[in-house]
Amino acid sequence: MKKNILDIKSLWALLLVAVFSMAFAACSDKDSVGGTPEITGVKVLSSDTTNYKYDNYYTKAGAGTMLAIMGNNLGHTLEVYINNQKVAFNSTMNTDHSIIVSVPTEEKDSFKLSAFDSSIPDEIRVVTGGGTAVYAFKITAPGPQLQRVEAIYPRNPGDVLKLHGLNLLDIEKIYITDVSAATLDTTKWTEVPGNHVAITDYKSVKQKRFTNSSNTFQTESELEAVVPENVPENGALVIECAAGTTYYAFYRRPGTPVISSVSSDMPEIGETLVITGREFVQIESIKYGDITLTPDEFTVSQSEDSIFIPFTKKPSVGSEASITITTPGGTATANNFYDYTTILTTFDGDAADNGWDPKPNYGDAGNADGKYAQIKVKKEFQQWWGTMVYYRKDWDGNTFPLSSNIPSTAPADKVYFAFEVYDNGSSFNNGDYWGYLRYMIQPADDSENQYDNFGWADYDSGVGMFPDGPTLGDYEGNAYKNKWYRVVIPLSKFGCYKGKTYADIVKTGLHQFRIQSINQGTHQGKIDVRIDNVRVIYLP
Repeated sequence: MKKNILDIKSLWALLLVAVFSMAFAACSDKDSVGGTPEITGVKVLSSDTTNYKYDNYYTKAGAGTMLAIMGNNLGHTLEVYINNQKVAFNSTMNTDHSIIVSVPTEEKDSFKLSAFDSSIPDEIRVVTGGGTAVYAFKITAPGPQLQRVEAIYPRNPGDVLKLHGLNLLDIEKIYITDVSAATLDTTKWTEVPGNHVAITDYKSVKQKRFTNSSNTFQTESELEAVVPENVPENGALVIECAAGTTYYAFYRRPGTPVISSVSSDMPEIGETLVITGREFVQIESIKYGDITLTPDEFTVSQSEDSIFIPFTKKPSVGSEASITITTPGGTATANNFYDYTTILTTFDGDAADNGWDPKPNYGDAGNADGKYAQIKVKKEFQQWWGTMVYYRKDWDGNTFPLSSNIPSTAPADKVYFAFEVYDNGSSFNNGDYWGYLRYMIQPADDSENQYDNFGWADYDSGVGMFPDGPTLGDYEGNAYKNKWYRVVIPLSKFGCYKGKTYADIVKTGLHQFRIQSINQGTHQGKIDVRIDNVRVIYLP
């Protein structure tokens, strides 16, 4: 939402031929070195033809730029000053009508700018044998960037806006246009279009200089500006500085919030739930099921596009399976959140353990989330039959009920076997230990459909590979240590469901599932993995 239209650089090499032509032509004129010098204009020698054209004259340029000082009686120049600081010039190209000079930089030459010292005059001064010529010319600070507009909503006349950004210096004017920032981003313009409402009451409250990763001086800026009368409902707040123009979206009232993703549909107590999207502005509440969170129970990122919720409250069974964010701009809702109908087991007596060895441990964190299954092996050596979480619905032969809240036409690669996991420093994915988890689904006919997230390129030579990402990968293919998060495996990975729709999957049924540790490699490793809330979910 921000843009600089005067990005000043010293890319002058492409126009050097033109400068030589000018210099040689000027040499044919009769020298008048004894006359009073006169500066008639300044040209910028740059390949940046968008902002500079060689035929034009300019009254400002950035540090590090090459300039052609044009005029009369400039031959045999003795000294050139810019901002009252003596600078070198190219004497071999000095003619009666031109001087070629490079403006020093802050970083390399300690060149001082008037933006940081009001006593520095914005001028070029040339001293010759015939006298002194002075020309008003500004060396600008780096290009401005307006990065954020901070204020409560609604933004009424008289309210104070906090404007955050970089290099908000040498300000010429600030205003709000009724043309959106998105339109400014996608159209060509030399002057900001639309109806402008001037902001005349503003002040600088912070200008902190620092050196960025490119060893270039930048200034962290903060301004306070008072909202004027007759401000448009929507548009862009624009700051015109000597170095260029920058803008950011402006709304009197926030836009409607939008949820892009939710890190888990059924987080564990103690997990941090992350919601991403936009327009998470001045959030009034977050509601899921029969739980309502107030602003002191979550954190919103400074960019207002992410929400972090320490998950401490589970909704009641039977309450609405959705999560809703409410702001002054409206509401956003994500469905299928904490949908109890998706659960296969929470290990709290809702399914039957097949009882096969080696069995997992079962722990209770004492945080109101009940038991979890734990595969814990201090040192797992090479083996083909490890600790397993192996469950059926019951001993009466029933299959697990699958949720009716998933579209019947959803393909198998959008329907997932999912669970929450806490990897307590296991050796998975360390580049040495080749252990992994093997998943097995048995449909209604009890046929075994196995999926390994680890494979062998050449077993005899001991060459392994990871064709489907890391062990315990989430939806984005990431695996984490020492935190609860959601693991997902598409049902299309299992032969009994591959190529089917959800309606077909329900018909095929799910009788049993197994999650088992396997180590076909020769290196030993530690396993400590806690598993909870095993379920079948839909992620469009």
